[in-house]
Amino acid sequence: MKTKKRIWIITAILALITTGMVYFYLGQVEAASQENKAAMSEVVVAISTVPAHVKVTEEMLEIKKIPTEAVHADTYTSIADVVGGTTTTALIAGEQVLTDRIVTDTGDSPLAYQIPENMRAVTVPTTETSGIGGYIMPGDSVDVLVNYTPSADQKVVMTQLQNIKILEKGPYTTGTEGQQTGIPTSLTLLVTPAQAEVIAYAAVNGTFYFTLRNVVDTVKQELPNYGTANFDSWKER
Repeated sequence: MKTKKRIWIITAILALITTGMVYFYLGQVEAASQENKAAMSEVVVAISTVPAHVKVTEEMLEIKKIPTEAVHADTYTSIADVVGGTTTTALIAGEQVLTDRIVTDTGDSPLAYQIPENMRAVTVPTTETSGIGGYIMPGDSVDVLVNYTPSADQKVVMTQLQNIKILEKGPYTTGTEGQQTGIPTSLTLLVTPAQAEVIAYAAVNGTFYFTLRNVVDTVKQELPNYGTANFDSWKER
């Protein structure tokens, strides 16, 4: 009897140990499962291949969950951050959309990405005098005046274009010691295709002068030309 009782006691102890080990194992499996679930992150991917140099729309993108350890450091995690941007290279279907493949902040992007659709960039020469002493900055707006000489005895100044945005300026002139003076040799303007033709004609046949506008002043004025023909009639405007 004592031997049987001892066997039952040992069996019960082993059963308890086995049960404990099973519960411990199941707990470890569940913990590992929960850990794996927590280690997933959402990233933005292209639904299908998107070519380079196109505007990104919401329909091109979706959110996908991938293991956190596979998330690229430069990936997008919000579709809203990508929509409206322009692709620099093709986006491959299913791949993470990376920041170096999308231009969204046009202010820091190459010039071509800063030009709105249906607009053009054109560069014109400038000097310290014609260019407001170098104080014109990208983002400013100017009026473009052009001095023409229709004939040997006639000169005329026209306010050719008004409220034109400056995209870039430079390169800069160089001083006697080889250092930049801060005075740009050219200004790059944002214009329509029709305005670009006017600028090209003016560059060939006249000389430029620019006036700087207040940042909130967008009103265009009707201005008559001024020159030899009406010189005597204008003492003050």
